[in-house]
Amino acid sequence: MEMLNFSTLLANNLWVTLINFFARWVVNYGWAIILFTVVLKLVLSPLDIFQRIASSKQNRVMTVLQPQLDALQQKYGNNKEKLNEETNKLYRKYNTGLGGMCIIMLVAMVLNIVIVFTLYGAVRDFGSDKLYESYHELHTTYSQAYEGKLEELGGVGNEESAQTYAIEITQDKYDELAKQNSWLWVKNVWKGDINTSQFVDFNSYANHYHIEEADRETAKQYYDVITANVGGGNSANGYYVLIILAALISFLTQFISMKLMQPKGQKMNLMNKIMMALIPVTMIILASTSNVIYTLYVIVNSLVTAIISTTISLIMKKHDKKYEGNEQLLLKKKNVEVVEYSRNYKK
Repeated sequence: MEMLNFSTLLANNLWVTLINFFARWVVNYGWAIILFTVVLKLVLSPLDIFQRIASSKQNRVMTVLQPQLDALQQKYGNNKEKLNEETNKLYRKYNTGLGGMCIIMLVAMVLNIVIVFTLYGAVRDFGSDKLYESYHELHTTYSQAYEGKLEELGGVGNEESAQTYAIEITQDKYDELAKQNSWLWVKNVWKGDINTSQFVDFNSYANHYHIEEADRETAKQYYDVITANVGGGNSANGYYVLIILAALISFLTQFISMKLMQPKGQKMNLMNKIMMALIPVTMIILASTSNVIYTLYVIVNSLVTAIISTTISLIMKKHDKKYEGNEQLLLKKKNVEVVEYSRNYKK
């Protein structure tokens, strides 16, 4: 358990450090996560490329072997043990099989799952800290401006003037923070793109900063004034646009990827259909329960994945045209045809 917590903490610190690095370049966290996602995807693209090349080679050879596999199925269909034995012999004869491909796909899948969920946790925790910090800065700015101005004006009887002055100063501070925390129509990227307040909940804030009970009433009064008058008031943060985009783009990416990798003439299997339905639903849940930063990651990651996948598939399909009408040449000699096929892909 300690090792797991340490690994999670290490991953969280890594992601936060990288996001902050990009934020220093572009100032705004919304654009920072977009840049971070593109760079991360490009760094991981060699694994994706290798997976797709291996999958294409495997599909090519399996397509050529299919008549022999069908013949074995017809001959030994009633004897599973014999069918498996003869099928394995055929795979060994041509130095092929599903084992290597499964390992590659498993590694890629595990890596992607680890990235998705560790990044989700890191961005969630980082976002919570940012919400607390941002409001705390506004609260400190307002309280200092209000109390200072009230004292300057002579105390009791000048509360309204002091409040007006404090709101103006706090609005300036809000505008400064908004340069980092807003993105296009979203007022605060550390909240979701939904109809929710752009400010942190007061009780959560008070508990986070351990505000004493005796001071909570005054702090709550300041909170009500700030949220009602600063940043356009306690208005909605977003309109579900990014959540819908996350689901739609994830579905299209999965659909395009499966179609491009699917052997010609072969129908989509049940597992792929389930994945096509499951992934968008998962993205909706993740995007709805996370902040805009993570939703932007999902969208940009899906878009870059679609571009890379399409490019790789088009290149490989162009290369595969060399074998059209000559597929049987791949199976003339034991252990030669698949090796030669692999070499051709490396040229």
